[in-house]
Amino acid sequence: MKQFDAIIIGAGPAGGECARALSKIGHNVLLVEKEKDFSARDFSSGGSTLEVLKDFDLPESVVGAYCRKIQIASSDDQHCWKGSEPVALVLDFQKLRTYLAEEITNHQGQVLLGWTYKGHEKKDGVTIVSLKNGSSGVIQTFQTRVLVDATGSERKVLEKGKSKQEAIVGTGIEFLVEVPEHIYQIYAETLAFYIGQKWMPQGYAWIFPMKPNHLKVGVGRNFPQEKAVPHEKSFRYYLDHLIATCLKTSDLLILDQHGKTISYTLRQHDRYFDQNILAIGDAVSTVNPLTFEGIRHALKSGRIAAAQIKRFLNGRSRSFQAYPSEMRRYSGFHWMISERLTLKIYRQADDEKVSLMLQALKRLSLKELKGLVFYYQLNAAMKFYIAYLTLLAKHAFRRSKRRG
Repeated sequence: MKQFDAIIIGAGPAGGECARALSKIGHNVLLVEKEKDFSARDFSSGGSTLEVLKDFDLPESVVGAYCRKIQIASSDDQHCWKGSEPVALVLDFQKLRTYLAEEITNHQGQVLLGWTYKGHEKKDGVTIVSLKNGSSGVIQTFQTRVLVDATGSERKVLEKGKSKQEAIVGTGIEFLVEVPEHIYQIYAETLAFYIGQKWMPQGYAWIFPMKPNHLKVGVGRNFPQEKAVPHEKSFRYYLDHLIATCLKTSDLLILDQHGKTISYTLRQHDRYFDQNILAIGDAVSTVNPLTFEGIRHALKSGRIAAAQIKRFLNGRSRSFQAYPSEMRRYSGFHWMISERLTLKIYRQADDEKVSLMLQALKRLSLKELKGLVFYYQLNAAMKFYIAYLTLLAKHAFRRSKRRG
């Protein structure tokens, strides 16, 4: 039976970064991924900050596109914030995961593609993990000192069989499309978001640039099991509407299509560890509930977990008691603000009020918008919310005057 210091289930950004950090300092690591290659489940990251490359020592080759504009459209209005230099980037999900896996193997770690987690057990103080080969059906066992759950919202390892906490759930579908050059240039440097019932009730839609002539187009809905905002149409209906309305071309090739559901536990009341088992990434609600940006925060959780695992393996810590506190220091307060805004914004059934939200956002400078969207800053959130309440009061006054 092969023995490892750490076995990490799930080769997304959290699992990949955790395995990379541990392999770099000489620990014997096994990273397990159920897909046969990284072209499967090639989800978009949406926008991320420019600092993500430096913060996580990533090459520019993992960038899909740099963006100097952020555009937001409601059902009847739109606004674009422009910078002279790039203000954000879009990561290429496939290239990022491939790069992290290559880094792991370059540092003598191991990566298993096409294997699924079947279970684990403790025997004589040793953790034994069972994995199944997706092609042959062969089950193989491995021994590890630490087991890491990086299976995302599925939480297959640490939370298997446990009841779910109250959560914000987001479901989306996305296409990677190839378009003519003149269509691509419209969105080449733009993070474009679409809010309101015209685009996606109870959610939003997006168009993000990737490599030349390639765009990611998608729609997502929060609380998909609810009808806080009336909607009868399918996800595909809204995606087709987005493509027809914004891209305006029949000369379009769909290269890939995928979907995903993310579950964010309210107030992050997740199980972070159990003895020598840790959960990272979306398994502990690192995705931000307001923007559903996840990759940057998943990378951070992988790095935080790796530092805790290092201490445990080196005998400097006998448990992972400090891990939840460190994770909450990173996200807790900002994510709490995002929760409240999410519960307010995405359950708004009045489309006129959604348009007022865009009018309130127009009061923000590009720097302040970045502060709200990427850094969840309280001052930017308060400026937006006060502006929205002011516009809402004026709107209510005009409406009552018309009725009178």
